Parts: sequence; C-alpha cells; structure tokens
Amino acid sequence: MPILELHARFVNDTVLQSTLRQMQALMRDGRSWMLLALMGLIAGLVGPFGTYEAVPLVPRVLYWIAVIIGTGAMGTLVAGLAERWLKRWFPLSAAALIGGALAGPPIMAVVAVVNLLAFGPDTPVGLLTLLIYCTAIASVVTLASALVGMRPKEASVVVEAPTVPAEPILLDRLPRPQRGRLLHIAVSDHYVDVTTDKGTTLVLMRLSDAIRETAPEPGLQVHRSHWVALAAVRRGFRQSGKPVLELHTGTVVPVSRTFVDAVKAAGLLA
Repeated sequence: MPILELHARFVNDTVLQSTLRQMQALMRDGRSWMLLALMGLIAGLVGPFGTYEAVPLVPRVLYWIAVIIGTGAMGTLVAGLAERWLKRWFPLSAAALIGGALAGPPIMAVVAVVNLLAFGPDTPVGLLTLLIYCTAIASVVTLASALVGMRPKEASVVVEAPTVPAEPILLDRLPRPQRGRLLHIAVSDHYVDVTTDKGTTLVLMRLSDAIRETAPEPGLQVHRSHWVALAAVRRGFRQSGKPVLELHTGTVVPVSRTFVDAVKAAGLLA
C-alpha cells in the first residue's frame, strides 16, 4: 500500500503533469520535429565523432536523425522534470545545470541502443566515454536553454499609453478554432487554461500577464488563480459557506477574500 500511494502521489504531482504537458505540446508541434530532423540531417552531412569516415551518407543521416530525435525527447522529459523539482531548492541556472546532468544517463542509454542497432555492442570504456559526453552536453544545453528563456525585467516607466485593441490580444495565442468570446482564465501550474465560447486552450504564461491581455473584455480577477469575464457569470452564491461564481459554461469559480469586495461591487455577489 505505501508503494501504491507513493506512485499515485508522484503521478498526480503538478510537476510531473506540467512536464508531461510540455512533452505533449512538443509532440504536437510539427516545427519541433522538423527542427530536430534538420539538426539530424546537418549532423549526418558533417559526420561528427568519426561517423563521416566510417558510415556511408544515407545510413549516416538516418543514424543521426534517430540519435537527435531520441535524445531530444528523452532530454526534454528527464531534464524538464528534474529542473522543475530542483527549482524548489536551487536557483534556476543551478537547477537547469543539475537537471541536464541527471538527464545524461537516460540520454546515453538512447544513444547506446541506437549504436547497438547500427554498429553492434560497445565496450565498457566506450559506454563510459559516451556517458561523459552525453552528461556534459545535456548540462550545457539545458543551462543555455534556461538562460535564454529568462525574461528581462519589465520597463518601470511607461513612455506612451498603449492603444486598446479591438479584441483581447490573448486570443492571438490560441489556435484559430478556439478564438472566440473570452470567458475564463484559470491557473494550471506554469500554464493558464484560457476558456472561450469555442473551447479551452492551455497557454504557457503567468496569470498576471494573461489578465493584461484581456482588454477590452470587461472582467475581474476573483481569485489568485482565476479571472472571469463579467458577461460569463450566470450567478453568484455561497457553497459550503464560501463565495463562488457559476459561469454559463457550468464551471464554478471560487472567490477569495482579497477580491470579494470587488466582486460585490460589480454586482456579481450579494
């Protein structure tokens, strides 16, 4: 029973869920696969690590495409999961560096399997050398990705007031079939679920940034994890003594003490 409970907690943890969502987004993104395949093609043409002399062109290109796609997927999963866990205790750069190092052995295993299929068994010294290379490269790549992804501090002085758009800028982040009347935004780990009258889309951004992109749709932040469009609210009531809002979609959104006065002032709650 303790093992089953531990497994359930691990599977349900938001860190794992966030990493799996990132993997799913990567798998659905054709541009990512095209980029990995292009990198494999370039590596196949260049022939690093002695493969130029040892392997003919076509098998060499196929070999490097398999290596880069396999290691890219494995690195994204393992390093992403490790980095999210480590950020609880380490700065982002240190978490990325350690996460990349932890991804080294699984990445090495992927390369070892491809090498086994392509060239046959490797020697223990060869596997050890491969492990060192994979760990070092994964650490550098993960650290570089984290440093590039760091957001610069926003300017503290506004030079010119922005023009209010005809529709929420947030809609531009959604797939075209899901662009419609904005109804609800909810936090989902490092993402937000953006709900319109045409569906819900997971977007990688902070709630505060998403709220800034809701203009000119009238709405309110009603909880640290929720924003609602005023037109989307069907009624307000108390559930188990706590204030909530029911949307026309049937979703029930909690109202926290911090925002309850604003919700009452908007006439959404008695």
